[in-house]
Amino acid sequence: MSYRIEDVLESVQQGAPAPRTSTADIIANAHRIRARRRWAAVAGAGSAVAVTVAVVAGLTGTAPHAAEPDVPAAATPSPVPAGPVTQPVGLVYTVREARVGQWRIGPVGAAVTLGYQQIPVYRDGKTIEADGIQYPYPDGWLTFYRPGAYDIEAFGADPWTRAQFGPPRDVTIAGRPGIERAMTYALPDLDDLRAKRRADPSLRPGDPSIKQELYNRTAVAWKFDGGAWATFLPGTGREPLSRAESLAIVAAVRPGPAEPVRAPYRFGWLPAGWKAIGAEQSPTDIVSRVLLDRDVPAGADLVHPWDDYPAAGRLTVWQGTPKPGNAPRAGQDLKCADHTGYCTLVIDDTYFAEFERLGGGVSMADVRRILRGLTFTAVADRSTWPAVPSGR
Repeated sequence: MSYRIEDVLESVQQGAPAPRTSTADIIANAHRIRARRRWAAVAGAGSAVAVTVAVVAGLTGTAPHAAEPDVPAAATPSPVPAGPVTQPVGLVYTVREARVGQWRIGPVGAAVTLGYQQIPVYRDGKTIEADGIQYPYPDGWLTFYRPGAYDIEAFGADPWTRAQFGPPRDVTIAGRPGIERAMTYALPDLDDLRAKRRADPSLRPGDPSIKQELYNRTAVAWKFDGGAWATFLPGTGREPLSRAESLAIVAAVRPGPAEPVRAPYRFGWLPAGWKAIGAEQSPTDIVSRVLLDRDVPAGADLVHPWDDYPAAGRLTVWQGTPKPGNAPRAGQDLKCADHTGYCTLVIDDTYFAEFERLGGGVSMADVRRILRGLTFTAVADRSTWPAVPSGR
């Protein structure tokens, strides 16, 4: 059975500040998918982060599974990658799609910044629904950091995750040094959640009276290119994911030729000094996202989680139509809310673009000029998309 994440989040800590979570946390995609439906702070901070999947199951009576999505086939890799993955400079990726067991690595290019490339790992049959359409949902994330950018002491010590990590243990990944850490997290007991919600429908899913169940997965980090680190962080799901399966996923990583991240448009105008510092291609209703700023990230900002990456502007192309509160009036194609810094531009009957101003580095007049200056390709045909210009 499928579920609608926007309905779920309405019942989770409404009005709380926007979550600051790691990209390995399941709330990240829920945050992103819901973000376009309301020009306000999204729900879900604190205890909501760790219980979102369980909330879904408690409300629908099932875990978040659906029919297997139609995904491209990928070759089964050999146990050891043919040469190392390299981390290039700029908004390009160097990992190709692969498959091991019931997991598919990629499609690649999901999120690339000047500090890392991040690749989703999908489990067959695991999907999320948005506006009646099923999209593949990640079971974990592989992240390949630029040499010298990632501090391995941060592995398993992310201040935004609610999982508990065991001590690091040495491990060898395809002949290269690495470490693994046991990852333990709690999710609500579904029977107790349902029983308590029947007795009290107003009960918040994160209420401390609900019994908790512990789950265990394995996180892995290894040196993939000289001194550069890569990590595999599983999501916080209920499905089994053993240590051996996590190591198999990591060993299945395959290097590929450098490919630029692409977007379905060309820029006509940007404020002086503005450049792309991150870009995302996605198989979900988030078709494309580009992060823009005048400054190139440095230090800890280089490895900041994608969903909270520091930027002055965020340009997203969505599949679907804007919700009524976001949609331009009849006969118009642009609507802006100056007090929130959002603008929505209708591209056609199937796609629209949204620009979010982050901070005060650009005026709303400039936001309108950025959107009006875009020249769109055939959005549905990714072969027509130009490369996102590198911010280096």
